[in-house]
Amino acid sequence: MKNKYFFKFIMLLTAAVCSTSCEKYVVDEGPGVEAPNSMLVVRTRAAQSDGAEPQEQAKVSYPVNVYVFDEVGKCVELAEITSGDDEMSFKLPEGDYDVYAIAGATESAYEMPTKENATKTSVITLREGCGHGDLMTADSNVALSKGEENTLTLSLERKVMMVESVTIGNVPDDVTAVSVSISPLYENLLLDGTYSGGNGSGKIGLVETSDGSTWMSETGLYLLEAAGKATLKISLTRNGAVHSYSYSCAEDLKANYKVNINGTYAGDGIDVSGTITGAAWAGTINVDFTFDEAGGTIVPPGGDAPAVGTLYEDCYVLKSESSGGKTAVTLFTTECMRELDFVKGDQESMESAVYAGIAGLAVDGIDGWRLPTVEELDYVCGNSEPINQKLKEYGKEIFNIDTYGIYSYYCLDEGMVKVYTPYRKSFNENPNTGLATLVLRGFATVEFAE
Repeated sequence: MKNKYFFKFIMLLTAAVCSTSCEKYVVDEGPGVEAPNSMLVVRTRAAQSDGAEPQEQAKVSYPVNVYVFDEVGKCVELAEITSGDDEMSFKLPEGDYDVYAIAGATESAYEMPTKENATKTSVITLREGCGHGDLMTADSNVALSKGEENTLTLSLERKVMMVESVTIGNVPDDVTAVSVSISPLYENLLLDGTYSGGNGSGKIGLVETSDGSTWMSETGLYLLEAAGKATLKISLTRNGAVHSYSYSCAEDLKANYKVNINGTYAGDGIDVSGTITGAAWAGTINVDFTFDEAGGTIVPPGGDAPAVGTLYEDCYVLKSESSGGKTAVTLFTTECMRELDFVKGDQESMESAVYAGIAGLAVDGIDGWRLPTVEELDYVCGNSEPINQKLKEYGKEIFNIDTYGIYSYYCLDEGMVKVYTPYRKSFNENPNTGLATLVLRGFATVEFAE
């Protein structure tokens, strides 16, 4: 009998041990941690512009990288959509989520943030030697309830403009290279669809066609949008020297527009006509302008040329010269910039900073803002006393020409951006960055027809 009770005792003890052992395999979510109990399905489409032609219907750029952030800003999911047939599903706990998508950023061209290091303002980094693709972004907030399946459609918007074509005609035979640069552009695109950095630039090299006088771009070029009023710079290389002509655009160069630039070399300069076309992206904007060596604006008959020493559109009138029924007036901005930021010894970096500065100094209603020539700076130096007296009367900043030769001015000489000290008549092709004694002023020429 004792054996019988002992056997039952052993069986009960064994069952208790087994029950305790099994409990160890139950997942403990811990306090405040919920198991995934909802479903988020993500789809993408391209935003369609009004008035788009049937053949220009909006298309998504693949791949599409989708990032999901929780309420505290932590990236909890990352996935990739590779074609229009794909959709993705995330199983998540109930709560609020921010969803961001970046389209067109291929792995070969971009370094994308990982799930572990992604933030909403992570930089979409362009790899060295690569050009931008047809980048698009989208973002949305979604609230998931327990047991709910929520389908979210992200409408992607293009974040780049496209320089579709550049053509320069009637180019002289002795020209060996032609290029067009656009600045200032934004430098980076962020995960949340915003931009950072404002000193970027884009350069398009042209190739000579079979007729020997026309130079054209070979392919389209995607660029981030302009970070302000843009400047176009056309550079011709002749006899080993680069001759540059700049034009300050009155129109905004925004994302989702196509840009077509057509120019003709006119012997004494360049006439350039440009069209920015939204080609079923965002509508149509036409930009028409002339471009000559002085980067000038032509004023129609009826306007009287302002006198030297006066202000025109809040700019100082430096010189006035009449010829052939026209009066050419040279102006400079009454504001200036200092402490420009660029890479010392890097001509392209200095050019980008300088032309971005000129775009910032440009005055509305006047086109063709540019750097001064050495001759113009020498003229200012020789007439600094009456010029500065007038500037003081107008309450404007004087043109510092000191006898110690401390102040220098950015100028264009032999196709290169340099700094020039008028009092000493000396150049510096390799200045230090960030100096307050290096001064930038914008110059322009306006022609008044009689």
